[in-house]
Amino acid sequence: MKKKINVVPYDANWPNIFQVYSNELKEILKENYIEIYHIGSTSVPGLCAKPIIDIMCIVKDLKQAKETLIQAGYESKWEFNLPLRLFFSKKRPNYVHIHVVLKNNGEIAWNLTFRNYLRENPDARDMYAKTKLDLIKANPDGFGLTERALPEYTIKKGEVIRKIAKMAGFNSYRFVIISNLNEIESYKQLMNLQEIDFGNKNIYHLCLYKGVDVVAAACAEFNFLKHQAYIQQIVCPKPEHKDVFLNKIYEWSDFYNLKLQSNC
Repeated sequence: MKKKINVVPYDANWPNIFQVYSNELKEILKENYIEIYHIGSTSVPGLCAKPIIDIMCIVKDLKQAKETLIQAGYESKWEFNLPLRLFFSKKRPNYVHIHVVLKNNGEIAWNLTFRNYLRENPDARDMYAKTKLDLIKANPDGFGLTERALPEYTIKKGEVIRKIAKMAGFNSYRFVIISNLNEIESYKQLMNLQEIDFGNKNIYHLCLYKGVDVVAAACAEFNFLKHQAYIQQIVCPKPEHKDVFLNKIYEWSDFYNLKLQSNC
């Protein structure tokens, strides 16, 4: 199955659409709301983009936000490859994606650092735009979907995104389920594997980023029927990263009301 990607020139109305939804989301979330940001390519003046407004909501309680947004008509897409990042969409009257996180989530710094650097550096913005347009030109029939329903287009932009993020000085931690070639190769190297078994849907292959580099890997099993989670293996070459990684996995399992066990 192929998916065509529609990238259009920058639209000066995108910030206005963001503002409308920002006001709506503040009303919906009420006291659970902390901050709301316009992120993604539509938030960068002059940058071509898919005509979808990406909005990041920082909240106090993820579960409460999930229930509230579903009741308000937003469609839940769960987490995709980002633990503790709830993802929602709405297609009318405008197409929007809502990314909901707690204030300790590394995706906040990741998105804002990248956005701000592109806003302030036209050369980086234009390099990113060229990457998008070249990908579309090279794939006129569209892009396939990965196992986690991420378009190959999204994955293939990764190299230039990491390059720009490094130029911007991004150095925070990020906690992800592996989903692109860089993460898969880093995971295999850290775990000393030739291949990764993606067949068991209860097994999660996880990476911890520090800046744009993968610094640790872990394999965890989430058994939702037994309400248990277990870290099968964790590899952290530098000890200072281990507590950060373990705390993120504990936080994630707690979100799903799973009792986490680990001998690591």
